Amino acid sequence: MKRTGLTRLILLSFLFSGLMVNAQKPYKAYLVSNAHFDTQWNWDVQTSINQFVRHTMDRNFLLFEKYPDYIFNFEGGIKYKWMKEYYPEKYKRVKEYIRQGRWHVSGSSWDATDPNTPSPESFFRNILLGQEFYRKEFGIQSTDIFLPDCFGFGYALPTIASHCGLIGFSTQKLQWRHNPFYKNTRNSKLPFYTGIWKGLDGSQIIASLNSQNYVHSWDGQDISNDNEIRELADGSVDKMAYKYYGTGDRGGSPTIPSVISVEKGIKGNGDIQIISATSDQLFKEFLPFKNHPELPVFDGELLMDIHGTGCYTSQAAMKRFNRRNEQLAVASEKAAVLANYLTGSAYPSDEIDESWKRFIWHQFHDDLTGTSIPKAYTFSWNDELISQSCFADVITSSVGKAAKEMNTNTKGTPIVVYNPLSTAHKGLVRAEISMPQGNQDVRVFDQNGKEVNAQLVKNINGNAEVVFCADVAPIGYALYDVRTGKAKKVSQLKVSANTLENRIYKIVLNSNGDIASLIDKRNNKELIQKGKTFRLALFTNNESYEWPAWEISKKTIDATPISITDGVSISIAENGPACASLCVKRSYGDSKFTQYIRLTDGAADDRIDIVNEIDWRTTDALLKAEFPMSVSNPKATYDLGLGYIKRGNNENKAYETCAQQWADITGDEGYGISIMNDCKYGWDKPSDNTLRLTLLHTPKTSDRYTYQSRQDFGHHTFTYSIIGHENQPQFASIPSKSEELNNPLMAFETPRHKGTLGREFSFIKLSTSQMALKTLKKAQNDESYILRFYETQGKDAKNVTVEFPSEIVSAVETNGVEHEIGKADFNGKKLTFSTTAFSPKTFAVKLKGNTVKSQPIHNTPVELPYTDNAFTYDAFNEAGDFDKDGCSYAAELIGKEIVSQGIPFRIGDMETKNVVKCKNNIIDIPNDRKYNKVYLLAASTDGDIKADFKFGYIVIKCDIPYYSGFYGQWGQTGFTKSFVKNVPLAYVGSHRHSSKYGNEAYTFTYMYRICLEIPEGATQLQFPDDNRVAVFAVTFSDNYADDVKAVSPLVSTLY
Repeated sequence: MKRTGLTRLILLSFLFSGLMVNAQKPYKAYLVSNAHFDTQWNWDVQTSINQFVRHTMDRNFLLFEKYPDYIFNFEGGIKYKWMKEYYPEKYKRVKEYIRQGRWHVSGSSWDATDPNTPSPESFFRNILLGQEFYRKEFGIQSTDIFLPDCFGFGYALPTIASHCGLIGFSTQKLQWRHNPFYKNTRNSKLPFYTGIWKGLDGSQIIASLNSQNYVHSWDGQDISNDNEIRELADGSVDKMAYKYYGTGDRGGSPTIPSVISVEKGIKGNGDIQIISATSDQLFKEFLPFKNHPELPVFDGELLMDIHGTGCYTSQAAMKRFNRRNEQLAVASEKAAVLANYLTGSAYPSDEIDESWKRFIWHQFHDDLTGTSIPKAYTFSWNDELISQSCFADVITSSVGKAAKEMNTNTKGTPIVVYNPLSTAHKGLVRAEISMPQGNQDVRVFDQNGKEVNAQLVKNINGNAEVVFCADVAPIGYALYDVRTGKAKKVSQLKVSANTLENRIYKIVLNSNGDIASLIDKRNNKELIQKGKTFRLALFTNNESYEWPAWEISKKTIDATPISITDGVSISIAENGPACASLCVKRSYGDSKFTQYIRLTDGAADDRIDIVNEIDWRTTDALLKAEFPMSVSNPKATYDLGLGYIKRGNNENKAYETCAQQWADITGDEGYGISIMNDCKYGWDKPSDNTLRLTLLHTPKTSDRYTYQSRQDFGHHTFTYSIIGHENQPQFASIPSKSEELNNPLMAFETPRHKGTLGREFSFIKLSTSQMALKTLKKAQNDESYILRFYETQGKDAKNVTVEFPSEIVSAVETNGVEHEIGKADFNGKKLTFSTTAFSPKTFAVKLKGNTVKSQPIHNTPVELPYTDNAFTYDAFNEAGDFDKDGCSYAAELIGKEIVSQGIPFRIGDMETKNVVKCKNNIIDIPNDRKYNKVYLLAASTDGDIKADFKFGYIVIKCDIPYYSGFYGQWGQTGFTKSFVKNVPLAYVGSHRHSSKYGNEAYTFTYMYRICLEIPEGATQLQFPDDNRVAVFAVTFSDNYADDVKAVSPLVSTLY
C-alpha cells in the first residue's frame, strides 16, 4: 500500500511538473483536425454516401484506437444522418466517440452553408435543424460556425450566430483573397488572426480568420518547435494560435504522420504548448468577451475579391429554385399556423421540417454556389422541386382548412387570396379558373363588395386566366368574387407601340426595346441618365480559366458591354385595366430574349416589373441588367436580408458583390431608385450613378472545368423591378416592397358556403413598419408559436406592439434555436418589445383558442386485399422484386402509418404481402358515415402511366407516376429535360433496395397521394385492370380541405 501510494505521488508530481512546463511555454497552439467534406462538387451525393461518409468513419476509428490524444472535428448534420441511415453499426461507434469527447461535432448546422446567397432565415433554420438533430441524437449542441471553405462571409453572419447562442467562427478562405484589404495588420488580407467580429447589429463572436490550410499535414516530427506554428501564434492574441490540419473535400481523416506529430508535440519540449483541440476550444478561452479587451475588433463584412464573384450567379436555375423554396417554406409555416389556430388542425411539423432539410443542404458552398458537376445538379434540382411541391401542398391544405370557416357565398367564383407577409399586400393576382366558353369579360369584387380592376387574359375552351388587383391584410386571407360581365371601372393605364403609362410612371422604349425614358409623374423627374438607357448589357469576353464558375474577372466587368439588338420586335402584350405591358423580343446568336415590361393600376403601381424569359445558348458571355440613373451617390445601399450595407464603386477588392432582394442609389437631393429581383444575387456599381444586376454567367474555359463553358444553357424565367422613391430606401418601404415582389399573392378557388369568420382574416397587427415578422411557425418542442422579427430601418425600435386575434396566455423571448433567454412583456392580445438597429428578436407565444367551432374531418383507413410485397429490410435487400427488376422500398424508412396533409394511410406488415398490384380489385366504401373522397397511396412500377378507377359505371382517369427516379428536373440544354410531376407526394424514401446493388444511395422511392371524388350513391371502388398500378393504402374521408384548389402558380418550374 505504501509503495502504491508513493508511486501515485511520484506520478502526480511528474504530471504537475509537466503542467508547469506547459504553463510556462510562451506559445500555445490549438490544432483542429478536420476532414472537410464537400457534399457535392466534382462528384455527386451518391459518391459521397457510398465512399466518403464510410471512409470518414473508418479512418477516424483507427486513429482513435491508436492515438489517445487525437480529437476529430466534423461538421454537417446531413452527413451524420447518412451515417445513421446507411451505416447504422458504424454510427453507434460514432455516437460513443462523441460521448467520450473524441469525436467533436462542429459547425452547428444541417450542412456547412454558403453564408452569402441563402436568406438569413435559411441560415437560422440551418442552425436550428442542425442543433435539434445533434441534441436528439447525441445529447449535445455545437457552439461554433465551422466554414473552412466558403466563398466569403456576409455581415449578417455574426448576428445570426450570436442570436443562435453560438460563440465562435473559423475559416481559412480569406487567404484566397488576391488584393490587400487592410492597412497596419500583420496580413493585409485579414483584419486579424483571432479577434472579435461584430455583426451589423453589434452582436459579437470570436473569429479565427487565419486557421490556415485545412489539408495541412506533418510527417511525424515533434511540432512543439514548429516555426510555422510559432509564426502563426506570434500574430495572434496572447500568442495563441488556431490552426487546421487534416484532409479536404472528400472527407476522411488527417494522415497518420500528422496525428503522430500532434501526439509528439503534446509531449514535446519545445516552446509551443500543443493542444489537440476541438473547433470551439479556443473560443471558450475568451468567455466572457468583455473580460478580454486585448482582442482586436472588426466591424464589417468579409467578402472575397475575385474567388467567389461568379458564385453569386452561376447555376441560375438552382438560385431560382432556392429563392422560391425559401419563400414557400415560410409561407407554408404561416398558413399551417393559421389553420392550427382557426381550426385546431394538426401542424404538419414533420412534413415542413423534412422539406426544409431537403433543400437547405444544397445551400452548401459547392452546390447552390454553382460549382458542382452537372450530374450533381440532377439530384439538387430534384430535391428543390420536391420541397417546393411539398410546401405548396401544405399551403393549399392549410388554406383549405381555414377557408372552410370563411363566408364564401358569392355571386361568381369565390377566390380566397392569401398574403403571408407581415405587412398589407397590394398586388396582382393571377388565377386560372373555369369560365363559360366564349366569354371575354370579367368583373372582380373584393371582400367588401367593391369592384377592383381586373382583366381576362385568355379563355380557351372554358379554361380562363384572370388577372385582378387585390389588397390583403398582414398574414391573412381575403375573399374575392370573380364574375363574368363588363367591368365598370376606368383604368389609368395607357399603352401604345412603344410607350407605357400609369398614374405614377411614363415609360418610352427606343427602337432596340431598351427603356430610353422613365418619368416619375409625381414630381416630373426623369430617372434615366441623359443619353443612356436601362437595358440588357452583354459582355462578350468572359474568360475565367482557373476557376470558371467561381470567378468573374474585373477585366470582364471593366469592358464595355453591348446592347442586344438582333431581331427586335415590340408589341402590346396586355392592355389593362389591371395591368398593361409591352413585349420586347430580341436575339443574340442562338440565345433568345423575351421581356414583358409591366405597369399596374390598383396593385403595386409604383413598381415597374420587367419579366424575363430567356433561352440562353451563349458561351464566353456575361449578361447584366444595366441602370444608368439620373441620381448619383458614391455609395449604393445593398440588401443583406437582415439589414443592409453601403458599398462604393467598383474597385479591385470589390467589383462584383452580393446582395439579397434589392440595391439602391439615392441622391443627395433625397430621391432614389431601387432595383429589386426575385432570384439574383450579383451586383456591380461601375460609377456613381449606375447599378448593374448580374443575370447569367457562362465563362470561357480552358483545360479546367470545361463543362462550365455551357453552364446555364437552357430556359430561364425571372423578374427584376424598378421603383423610384423619396427618402432613403429603408424609409421608403423598399424592404417590404421587395418582399411583395418575391411573395406574390396566392389564389385558391373554394366552394360557396357560410362561415363565422367572415370574408377576411388577419393574424397579426404590427404597430410599426420598422419591424418585419419573418417567421411564424410552431415551436419545435411544444405548442407555442415562434415569431421572429427583423428591424429593417437601421435604428432602435421602442415599444413595438404586436396584436394577435386572441389573448396571449404566455410569452417568452427565445434565441434563434428556440431556447428561452428572457421574459416577454404582454397584456391581453398585445406583445410589446424594444430592440436595437438590425437586431432580430424571437418569441415563443401561446394564445387562447379561437371561438370558431370547426367541423371535424373523419378519416377511415381500410384493409386491402394485398397481393405482393413492396418492402424489404436492409439485411434482405436482395430479396425484393417490387418492380420486376429486383428493386423494392426500404422497409426501415417506413413506419406503420404515413400521414400526408392530415390523411392517415395504414401500411401493411413489412414481413408479408403489403401492396395491391391492381387487377380489377373491389373495395367496399364504408357505410358508417357519408364519405365524399377516397385517398389512395399509390405508384406505378413501370413509368408514368394513366389508370382508370371506377365507381360503378363512372370512370375516373388518374395519373399514376413512377415510384422511383426523379420527381422533377430543370432542362439544361443537351443534358436534361424540364418536368415536374403534378401529383402530390405522400412519401419520399431516400434510398432504394436492389437485388443487384444492395442499398442504392439517394435513389428515391415515392408514394403519391391521389384523391378521388366519390360519386353520389357509390358503394364500391374498383381498381384498374393494370398490375403496374400499385396501391399501398386506401383511406375514405370527408376532408373538406381538398375542396379548395390552388389557382395561381405556387411552384417555380422554369418552363
